[in-house]
Amino acid sequence: MSGRSIPQNAKQLYKICFDWVEQYVQTPARDTKVDLYFEYIDTSSIRCVVDILTKLDRIPEYGGCRVEINWYYEKDDEDSFDLGTYMQAHLKVPFNIIAIDEGGDIPAPLPTTGSTL
Repeated sequence: MSGRSIPQNAKQLYKICFDWVEQYVQTPARDTKVDLYFEYIDTSSIRCVVDILTKLDRIPEYGGCRVEINWYYEKDDEDSFDLGTYMQAHLKVPFNIIAIDEGGDIPAPLPTTGSTL
């Protein structure tokens, strides 16, 4: 997920993603990687993303599957760094906080045999 998240109704917008993740965790891939980069994310969107990540945090309980979350933030964006740190502290799965240059792109995902969200 990337971009700006400031919808009028975050629950409605993220419901599609949450429903998909709910189904996905029933039969997850062996490896799942999630890349997140928000230029801006409002409070209601944060709650929805946390709900999604919390659901993904349970995947390793399903027979040794692996989940990795990458939180990208612009080097000078302390709020985004702090938000990533907060999320990292509340999840059990590997959660990487990665600084990028202002206006920079997140690195392209490497080919993988698992699923990338």
